[in-house]
Amino acid sequence: MPGREPPRPSEPARPLVVVAGGRTDVGRVRTLNEDSYLVAALGRDAVVMKGTTTTITIPQTPALLVVADGVGGAASGEIASLMATDTMFIELRRRYESSDWPATAAGVEAALRAVVSAANHVIYTYAVGNPQHRGMATTATLAVVHESTITIAQVGDSRAYLVRGGDARQITRDQSLIQRLIDAGEMTEGEAATSDRRNIILQALGSEATVSPDLYRERAEAGDVLLLCSDGLSNLVGPADMARIALADDNMETVCERLVGYANSLGGHDNITVVAARFEPGEPSSAPPTTTPGSTSPGLSDRVRRWLR
Repeated sequence: MPGREPPRPSEPARPLVVVAGGRTDVGRVRTLNEDSYLVAALGRDAVVMKGTTTTITIPQTPALLVVADGVGGAASGEIASLMATDTMFIELRRRYESSDWPATAAGVEAALRAVVSAANHVIYTYAVGNPQHRGMATTATLAVVHESTITIAQVGDSRAYLVRGGDARQITRDQSLIQRLIDAGEMTEGEAATSDRRNIILQALGSEATVSPDLYRERAEAGDVLLLCSDGLSNLVGPADMARIALADDNMETVCERLVGYANSLGGHDNITVVAARFEPGEPSSAPPTTTPGSTSPGLSDRVRRWLR
């Protein structure tokens, strides 16, 4: 009997590459855009994209994606959302630089709780010390992609969706009065869509001294698209249209522009912000890959450090 052929060595697992873009728009009704977003590589290149629609590729995770919807008016909401996105990046980057990056999923969740708490402290303290900005606050939904795991923290009603197999599934549940009523069976989804109470949120960064984010975890697969968005998009564009637009083009810049454009075509009643990230199979390699930047944000670290004093 011929001897069995020895097993062939298995191919190394292919890491997932994150290809992401973002877009924010004032909409058709408002005169001030209080939304912010951020896409960043936490690795050695520390590339940050915000305020542009350029697509960036992050071959080596961890990666950070954030959407924040500020409230407070008179530019206070804009400041709050910027504080949230910048503080979260700096705090996570500090952990990564100090080799304190968590090795477990539970550790990543603990890190997200910590950076959400830090952002809340910065905004709350700034508002207390600057009476002209009292009442400033912001929602925040942030996702950290580490290898093939997506960990999401949410405060408020900015949402996260996962597009897979032609469908967009909402991952997060709004921290809102309407969602509470729906969960209690006191209101239907249809009634909620037209309710004048749908913008009442139960939590926001900066409104109280402490905050409690909701956490979610997903396993990413090649071909998936992760969408983070403010309610200016989700109040107008349904999951079916999100999936259709997200899968119609490989360029995430184009996807974000089309989603924002579609929301504007439906009225654009609020500021509209979306971050789209597609997951692609990477090439196994022993050499550390580099990050391809779309744009950078000079001065971000200095600005946040001033806020953190």
